[in-house]
Amino acid sequence: MENLFLICLIPPASIVDDVNEIRNYIAEKFKVYESLKRPAHITLYGPIKITSRDTEERFFNALSTAVFSDPFTQVLYNFNSFLQHTFYLNVEQNIGIMNLQKQIKKALIPLKLDSQRDNFKFTPHLTLAFKDIKPPVFESIINTFKDRKFKRTYTVSGFSVYKHMDKKWQPYKEFPFKNPQENPADRDLFG
Repeated sequence: MENLFLICLIPPASIVDDVNEIRNYIAEKFKVYESLKRPAHITLYGPIKITSRDTEERFFNALSTAVFSDPFTQVLYNFNSFLQHTFYLNVEQNIGIMNLQKQIKKALIPLKLDSQRDNFKFTPHLTLAFKDIKPPVFESIINTFKDRKFKRTYTVSGFSVYKHMDKKWQPYKEFPFKNPQENPADRDLFG
């Protein structure tokens, strides 16, 4: 048994449609297609390889402890890049998304799934093009979008787990938020 999972935020369908329009434009104009193999998403943790049923069960149990959060407003805005390998939409680093990612990471650390990932700096973003971009093409993409504006806002009320099946990332499990005051880990015996 070997499964690959991705923990992410998926924007509402109307925003995904807008993002996919941009991704398809980039793919057609610049002949870079790698990002189209993935859903439009904001990675919170992953992809992570799980090789046993026991580990998979512990993985999902751990994630169920990271759902105690209030919904928050997420803003996607304008364009940016990592060096010369990833072109993306900025994702506002608000307290909601930063705390959610921290909760997920904290819940998964005891499983020792990927020690490198446990120490990485989280920079939320929504990838538009990566992997198959050559430096001259990358510069052309940057120049094409440098003066363009984009802004979408939506409410986040949970996170998703996608599973790699049949050579594609597919929705697998949803984790809707629960009231933080109901978190058993925060209960005070004397409160």
